[in-house]
Amino acid sequence: MIIKLIPIIFVILFFYLSFVYSSKSMSRKLKKNSVPLKDPIFQLHLDSFCKALNLSHLQIKVLDDRQINGLVAPDGSIYITQGFFDKYNSGQVSSAEIASVIAHELGHLALGHTKKRMVTFSAISALTFALSTFLSRVVPYLGSIIGRYLSQLILAGLSRKDEFEADAYASALLVKAGIGIVPQISLLEKINTLTGAITPKITWTMSHPSTVERVKAIKKLASSWVTDA
Repeated sequence: MIIKLIPIIFVILFFYLSFVYSSKSMSRKLKKNSVPLKDPIFQLHLDSFCKALNLSHLQIKVLDDRQINGLVAPDGSIYITQGFFDKYNSGQVSSAEIASVIAHELGHLALGHTKKRMVTFSAISALTFALSTFLSRVVPYLGSIIGRYLSQLILAGLSRKDEFEADAYASALLVKAGIGIVPQISLLEKINTLTGAITPKITWTMSHPSTVERVKAIKKLASSWVTDA
């Protein structure tokens, strides 16, 4: 039985090591193209997060990228893109709204989503490889396409779950830090306008839930806190 599992274990290990290598490469690239965030207004938000989380220091980096985004690198560094700060400088978003993005990324980090994705991606990639190989024999040409699509559905579903969890963490942190969830909701409500993104009617292949779903979940969570109190 163990001998039969060796090829599967080998494939999983191959994808895992590939993911680790690409993650380290990406972390180096992000670090090279970023600078530490130094702004007195944002420092007040970071200080409030440090107090809420009992941290001595929290550094956020600004990535030289015109897209509007926030992310956690595989090495645990948190980035906000220059594009986001351009929107702040133009008055389209507030410092508190960007702070809600930082809180969201802190959620991903605290909940271990990055490490979880490494393992999940490796396992599902191996499964996709095996499934595509099998289906290609049953349905030539279409087998590999079907296998990749199924893999995409699984990964997207897991990613959406992570986003909801990070939103919930951010909401709790924002409340504890004295900022509240209003900036978090207001940013989500206008993020599609800022980015020019259009949410499709079919969302099960998307890595992020729709902003409507996210706002609804945050309001429901906040309502439960009031009820509990």
